[in-house]
Amino acid sequence: MSLEYNLNFVKDKAKKSNIKKAISILERGFYTKQEVSSFFLDPFERKVIKDIARINNIDIVFVGANDKCERKIFVANYYYLPIEESNYIKVLSFDSSDIKHPDVLGALIHMGIDRNSIGDISILEDSVEFVVLEEEADFIKYNLSRIKREGIDIEIKEECKLNKAIEDYILSTSFISSLRLDNIVSSLVNTSRSKAKDLINNRLVKVDHQTITDPSYNVDEGAILSIRKEGRFIFDRIKGLSKKGNYHIEYRKLI
Repeated sequence: MSLEYNLNFVKDKAKKSNIKKAISILERGFYTKQEVSSFFLDPFERKVIKDIARINNIDIVFVGANDKCERKIFVANYYYLPIEESNYIKVLSFDSSDIKHPDVLGALIHMGIDRNSIGDISILEDSVEFVVLEEEADFIKYNLSRIKREGIDIEIKEECKLNKAIEDYILSTSFISSLRLDNIVSSLVNTSRSKAKDLINNRLVKVDHQTITDPSYNVDEGAILSIRKEGRFIFDRIKGLSKKGNYHIEYRKLI
């Protein structure tokens, strides 16, 4: 008896490949009835895995060192609750007031850490905290001593709890003729429709953590859009229609 699932709705090929890797871990737990844990998954990937686990009656929980974390691992066929998160993931920290999120991620990947082994990265006022798989923590602590020419001293936190930075947004509104992705992107980054299509065709736009390459894709209210080198946006709602029938939309940009 095999797992029941269907991934035909997943548009992003790279995303589908990653989900299949997670499913293979879930399958191992399904067949052996032993506890298994995964690498880090984004919210879209987690929803898919959660649905598959539900359909196949597999007990599963997600942990990420903070309930508000975007990236979490799953633990299936867990032995007991509550889950002791430090058995699976670790929170590392170091003092800094100038290092940014891309700097930390780039440094970790440069030293050979797989992106799937890295959870959330939190840039605080005078320090940085980030989450990794438990098996990577010691290697990072003793081998990562410099980021962007700044010397750092990494510690593994005793409490497996990530302090999340407060996210600030700029609230904006605009009018668009339709809810097509190219229209939305054009409005969010204040560029032409043709340039917006180029961004989409070049795989630089994600909607709810999926890379979308179809400019005509219809964007729903509440969607999270990530545009490479432009930032992250939340399409909050349609406020109404203009006399010409254009949508009056409200959105936020993460700063």
